[in-house]
Amino acid sequence: MPLHQSDAIILKTYPLGEADRIVAFFTRDFGKMRGVANGARRMKNRFGVSLEPMAHSRIMFFEKENHDLVRIQSTELLDSPMKLFEDYDRAVFVGHIVELMDRFLPEREPQDPVFRLVRMTARALEQGCPIEFASCYFEIWMLRLAGVFPDMFACSVCSRKLQMEEERFLAPGLQAVICNSCDHRSGVGVLAEVIELLSWILKNRLEVDETGTLASLPELAAGMRNLHGLNQYWIRNYSER
Repeated sequence: MPLHQSDAIILKTYPLGEADRIVAFFTRDFGKMRGVANGARRMKNRFGVSLEPMAHSRIMFFEKENHDLVRIQSTELLDSPMKLFEDYDRAVFVGHIVELMDRFLPEREPQDPVFRLVRMTARALEQGCPIEFASCYFEIWMLRLAGVFPDMFACSVCSRKLQMEEERFLAPGLQAVICNSCDHRSGVGVLAEVIELLSWILKNRLEVDETGTLASLPELAAGMRNLHGLNQYWIRNYSER
């Protein structure tokens, strides 16, 4: 029964018996896993807040062959999630992050880019990043890393690379982009603000500067609203596969 250790992000916990918990967690080295934390429901236990949702913890666990659940031996809290739950709207968004991770991530497949994305988003929220923008940013990168975000900068018909200022259309089903030169009569036009905002997201990290703002963030409320709506469509489409 080998002993492993890895940094992890806690996703969810479930009661098990009178004193234990089943913990769903996303490790940097082993991917998404589930394990039993003995005694975690007792008033006094060795885990503390290290097993709270969105906690960044170092987990030591035993893995038994042919068993889905590992046994969590010990945890070390690296970054407390408490600041993320200081207001209602931020807490709701954190729940959305956890839900997307649980939905998109396959079991036991390391996904280091996703791990870094979640940690970057959590830090930005703690530093005052607007929730609407953090949500849009996280969703886009989660969809891209899952391979379901369409390429908005290349025509799916002629394969031509599209410049920022060029007009483009989403094909029926919203899964592919068509340029203005190809037959786009059944397509839906994409706002220029959406493309500008998307370009910023793909080129920049979600980092808040010392003034509490995102450097060079374009003021594109309409673009954010539309892009978030498209994200929700693609998330639903992925979930129904």
